[in-house]
Amino acid sequence: MEDEWTASANEALTISLVRPSAATIENVSSFHPNFTYPIFGEDERIFGYKGLKINLQYDARNLRPHLSISSAKKFTTVGEVEATDIREIMKEFLPGVAFQTRSEYENSIRDIQDTWTPPGALVKTTEKNGETYEIWRGTLADPAVKQLIRRIQITALFFIEGGSYIGLDADGNDAPEYSLARWTVFFAYKKQAVPGAAEKYEYLFQGFSTVYNFWMYQQSLPPNTGRENNAPIQPRRDDSWELPQGDLDLADFPCRARISQFIILPPYQGKGVGALLYDTIFNLYIADASTKEITVEDPNEDFDLLRDICDLKYLRKNISEFAALKVNSNMSIPEKGGFLHNNTQISPDNSAGSSTDGIVNMAKLREMRLKSKIAPRQFWRLVEMHLMSALPASVRPQADADSMKPPAPKADQRVYSLWRLLLKQRLYRRNVLILAELETTERIIKLNETVNNVEWEYARILERLEPRTSLNNGKRKTNGEADEDTPLSKKVRMNDI
Repeated sequence: MEDEWTASANEALTISLVRPSAATIENVSSFHPNFTYPIFGEDERIFGYKGLKINLQYDARNLRPHLSISSAKKFTTVGEVEATDIREIMKEFLPGVAFQTRSEYENSIRDIQDTWTPPGALVKTTEKNGETYEIWRGTLADPAVKQLIRRIQITALFFIEGGSYIGLDADGNDAPEYSLARWTVFFAYKKQAVPGAAEKYEYLFQGFSTVYNFWMYQQSLPPNTGRENNAPIQPRRDDSWELPQGDLDLADFPCRARISQFIILPPYQGKGVGALLYDTIFNLYIADASTKEITVEDPNEDFDLLRDICDLKYLRKNISEFAALKVNSNMSIPEKGGFLHNNTQISPDNSAGSSTDGIVNMAKLREMRLKSKIAPRQFWRLVEMHLMSALPASVRPQADADSMKPPAPKADQRVYSLWRLLLKQRLYRRNVLILAELETTERIIKLNETVNNVEWEYARILERLEPRTSLNNGKRKTNGEADEDTPLSKKVRMNDI
């Protein structure tokens, strides 16, 4: 009986964007959530209905929500067994305005003036695929911005695994004003002309992102600055935790900007909107003197792909030294093993490096990282990706595992070995505690497997970034540049990059 009266929450729930037309309320797009376990439990099932339909509609402009529930038949309560009270559950996740009557909802969205614009400030306008897109920015301290987020942030539960609401304290109440001001919200909208109305435009919501500013501690004296003979860093004598006297502008404090949520609604993915939103956010914080680093909170695989492509494009375009990076082919690898030092110099043992040059110039790379404000782990992955793209064609890893290559010259093989050694060193250090639990032979096998998987991943990313024509099984194949929003499937590997 339970199966007969149980429905999949993911299939029963439909999310729609709508807009008013002359005679009716027109549906713009509809889609289902990826997850509903934060609302309906781990099984994502709803008991007590046959033919269950849950419709969550949003005005495509100001995101005013409306929830409606219908079913062909509802379970009659037997003792303590009763149908799930869907409306009562949803009240914990949606603002009260979502529970108005249908007529009240339709009247409300028809009353919106045709001069309506998104809240906050317009920070980016661009033409893409013949359409106009705008990015708007504001903080949660702005009531209009907070209202929009309160209406739409349930999508963080629907599309981000482990997603949660922002701007709330531990008890679910609004966070203090100073905390709300540290939350910046970016809205992506498509702007289009209203048919039959000259000089009038309407906005269609595409997605949003939230960013939180953390205060960032900085050393009083950075490494390799004002020191001689590698003397240890010493704090200045006047260092103190006492704040300066007078009024302080918190916006001037050094901070780390963390992208917390990033959602492009499913109907608008694969159109470059995600890349536009990310690039806008990144460039704004690059230009902000108080922001020292840009990080991301628990990115999923799809966002990792978007971020990798956008970051790599930025570095190649804006930092000429990065674009010119190559593996130092003058390095030699000892025949009986060797030790790769932090400065990427190689020696036959654990002594100091035998050369003044390393596989790459670490000091220069650190300068580039600080200039680009990219978090360390992400930056070193981009370095490895870019260096791989510069490897000789005879040894450069390819995403197509079936592709065959003729034997490579020894000089090319040495360059490839040096690049692989650089990658292996980082992966080993990141997983040293896990690998230390394995026997030596198993440790080597596991590390090599991980390096191979990372090679494959990098090759797939570069294939998206660098369209090229290749020969495969006697047939010519063209790999065009895919949109950055398009998901990329990945091999299973250790969680180590």
